[in-house]
Amino acid sequence: MQEKLKKEIRDIRQFNRYYTNVLGLLDRHILDSVFSLSEVRILYEIANMEFCTAKLLSAKLFLDQGYLSRILKSFQQQGLIEKQRSPKDGRVQYLKLSAAGQDRMHVLSAKSDKQIAEILNTLSDTKRTELTHCMKCIEEILEGAHHV
Repeated sequence: MQEKLKKEIRDIRQFNRYYTNVLGLLDRHILDSVFSLSEVRILYEIANMEFCTAKLLSAKLFLDQGYLSRILKSFQQQGLIEKQRSPKDGRVQYLKLSAAGQDRMHVLSAKSDKQIAEILNTLSDTKRTELTHCMKCIEEILEGAHHV
């Protein structure tokens, strides 16, 4: 492997470790909740994906279908999600948040917004603009390289 590529890999991995620490995601559960990062992301996708299915979630989040199935079963037992059969294809079940799931997501979203606001409030307006611009650049560059 060429030296430039090795340095770029080290730099990206360092950034990932740093940013994970900034957000406090090293905790087993995030946002002072009982949920893991994966679980919160699954709830988020169910809340925001039209015609959400387990198969679509697995593909979008690169999750093992068995692992996802266990999480979805737990969510259903907790009353956070509901399943509805597709009127067009009875084999397909759409996932949606229950009222309790929507309430939980609202709380998690508010906590996430607060967490990010605390970080942004330590920066000047110029630095905040620069930070969000750089993050958009990262997203655009990687979007072209991979399906993230």
